[in-house]
Amino acid sequence: MRVICNSGPLIHLARPAHFDLLRVLFGRVLIPPAVYQEVAVLGKGEDGSRELARSGWIHQRRPHRADLIAALGTFLGRGEAEAIALAGERTNTLLLIDETHGRRVARNMGIMVRGTLGVLLDGHRGGHVADLGGAIGRMRERGTWIADDLVAAVLAAARVR
Repeated sequence: MRVICNSGPLIHLARPAHFDLLRVLFGRVLIPPAVYQEVAVLGKGEDGSRELARSGWIHQRRPHRADLIAALGTFLGRGEAEAIALAGERTNTLLLIDETHGRRVARNMGIMVRGTLGVLLDGHRGGHVADLGGAIGRMRERGTWIADDLVAAVLAAARVR
């Protein structure tokens, strides 16, 4: 399965020092140029930028559908639009994206989606994230907004109390 990632999971997984979880779980991750620009260039010095710049397993791929990117760009950010377009061009693809509207659009296009918390939960279930609650807490402390009910649902799914 191919994995394409938007900016959010790159940034949010860096906050609790679980950026490498993407490599552990997926091996190779693709990002569109706009995501690289957002995280490594415009976000230089911020969470995720150094990790992205140093990773040898995250590769940029340019989506081909400029018309789709333009259409999606009327109501989504450039990174989300390019990530969704790139995921839509490939079969058997998982899109890592947190933005609610972008997730809805991707699902409507038949694209499988997972967010940062889903990645952390997968990592926890695989024995790679020992303290799931602590990781979520560190994300929140560093500025990631996550609804309380979503945190509770993820912790319940992991059977963490």
